[in-house]
Amino acid sequence: MKKSSGKKYHWVFRVHLVDRAGALTSIASAFSNEGININTIVGHGFEKNASVEGSLVITFYCTREEKDIMARKIKRLSKVIDLEERPYDSHKLRKSVIMLTESKLQPPDVAGKEFFLTCELVNNDSHGWTYFLAGSPSDLDPVLRKLETGGTVKDIVYSIVSL
Repeated sequence: MKKSSGKKYHWVFRVHLVDRAGALTSIASAFSNEGININTIVGHGFEKNASVEGSLVITFYCTREEKDIMARKIKRLSKVIDLEERPYDSHKLRKSVIMLTESKLQPPDVAGKEFFLTCELVNNDSHGWTYFLAGSPSDLDPVLRKLETGGTVKDIVYSIVSL
């Protein structure tokens, strides 16, 4: 298949699926077969009495055309119950971060442009300060870029959640 040379965008899929062996592998293979890299993936199962057994939230970059192809491929997989598509800047997304910093953060360091961000000191030891941060990706990402380019961040782990 010829790849589109159009502009690439950041996308998020929330996939509701049957929580069984091979579900994640089949989704990852579909992305791989199209040559699209998965940036992040977060998954969890539900309680036995829930109507949906599991959920994956996947972030990736591609053109609109490639995203539409991926949506069709993922929806056709036997273990997939439903798929929700969102642009990365959707107001229905939240990003959470665990971050190790060189120094203690001050309120102006983590002020979002439009909304308040959650910032909680988790630990302080000889390795540095560990924080939990959360907010919309469009508010949190500029704060993270500022901290990373300023040399404050030692380590970072993040995930995206779709509401």
